[in-house]
Amino acid sequence: MSIRGAAGLVAIAVLLVACAADTSPSVPGGVAASGPPAPSLPAGPTATPSPTPEATPNQSDIPRFTAGAMVTTRVTVRLRDLPGTQWGISGDLKPGALAQVVAGPLLTGGLGWYLVRDADPAAPSFVEAWVAAGFVPDAFLAPQPSATPPPNSPRFVAGFADVTDSDHGPFRISGSTALRWAIAVRTGLPAGTTCQFLGTLATQGGRPVTFAKTSTGPTPAPGTVQPSFFASHPELTGDVFLHVESDCSWAVSVVGLPL
Repeated sequence: MSIRGAAGLVAIAVLLVACAADTSPSVPGGVAASGPPAPSLPAGPTATPSPTPEATPNQSDIPRFTAGAMVTTRVTVRLRDLPGTQWGISGDLKPGALAQVVAGPLLTGGLGWYLVRDADPAAPSFVEAWVAAGFVPDAFLAPQPSATPPPNSPRFVAGFADVTDSDHGPFRISGSTALRWAIAVRTGLPAGTTCQFLGTLATQGGRPVTFAKTSTGPTPAPGTVQPSFFASHPELTGDVFLHVESDCSWAVSVVGLPL
């Protein structure tokens, strides 16, 4: 599913989250970016959200937020070490708490999950963690477009997520850049399944360059592509396209860092 500054976004260690209604016991965390940019869905009705989330067969009912978007919690949600109710809990976010989306959503265990960072400069309580998003119209997270990103926020260039092979772009790579990515066995696959992930980047007509080729089983897997990767591939400058081959639920975020 870290440290406080822009450099913290490229740290591999992440904390993660689940919904407040989850009562399953904590399990120590294991190892572990957001769908094609789409308008944030409305927060839904003002009625109290459902206390117990229901599994969903696809991502269509999960609220969609782009990487870097500001969101607020509508209910108390649990901060998880990894996306899934079986992973460790590092704390709670009360209703009305502000957070910034780093990557997601991942669809695993019947829930949609976002990696978020604390956006409360007055009383920060965590660095990064995974939170369950809930389902429209009773989503646990709501867009907060008027909120100001925290002063240490990096520049989110793009974010994508899917549960199958897909192509995205172009997005512009310039200056110091990193990628945040995460994969998990998607909802609907049999228990014990191992899923595969291959991610490449290329300019228009250019040779694809692999940034990640891996697989995962029961434990979601995260990764960070450091700025040194782009420094060693100067051809990945300007308008770049993302290609993913995967049967996992996956997310990739492109992050611009200060020089």
